[in-house]
Amino acid sequence: MLPLAFFIITILFLYCIFKPFVGITTSAWDIFSSEIRSDDTEIYNDIFTENALLGYEGTVKASDITYPTFGSIYGKIEIFTNNTVYEVPLVYGDEKYTLKKGGGQYLGSHFPGEGTTILVSGHNTSYFNCLKYTKVGEIIEITTNYGKYKYEIIDISPKHKTDKTAFDLNAKKETLVLYTCYPFDAVGYKVERYYVTATLVSGPKIDPYN
Repeated sequence: MLPLAFFIITILFLYCIFKPFVGITTSAWDIFSSEIRSDDTEIYNDIFTENALLGYEGTVKASDITYPTFGSIYGKIEIFTNNTVYEVPLVYGDEKYTLKKGGGQYLGSHFPGEGTTILVSGHNTSYFNCLKYTKVGEIIEITTNYGKYKYEIIDISPKHKTDKTAFDLNAKKETLVLYTCYPFDAVGYKVERYYVTATLVSGPKIDPYN
């Protein structure tokens, strides 16, 4: 019995010594594995390239376009304001972890060139902090691998987050809506959103029937 008791005491002693290190290792693995899950390479299959097939005009066949998967970067937003050009990656999807990569497009909205509303959100502490400088009449451009799109800002307004007049996903003309939390310098939960609405000036149309 004495050797068995000694063995049990030794095991308990070693467990007490190494328990903190086991906890640290486990926590580190949890963090690492969660990062793998939220950065799945199959989901984040970025397709954006600077070498656009078209410039600002023309028509592109829908069959020639590689549409993005959820979480992938498929374009670049350039906001021309405050004597500066602010570049923001355009990500397909507006979940919490996709917004870490850039401006996130709402999945229920449309792609540039489809002739209706493109709705994109971003954090006011990072990518969309520059929206506070924007003015009516200024230009926003979107570059994708199938063309370049130019939009002119026509309205800037803060609205309550539940305000259904802020945008129309079924609009009959192409409209780009960028929005972020408001006020910009407020701390904590915010119930208002800052909307920057721009209308299409130029860009290739997508032909859905080819």
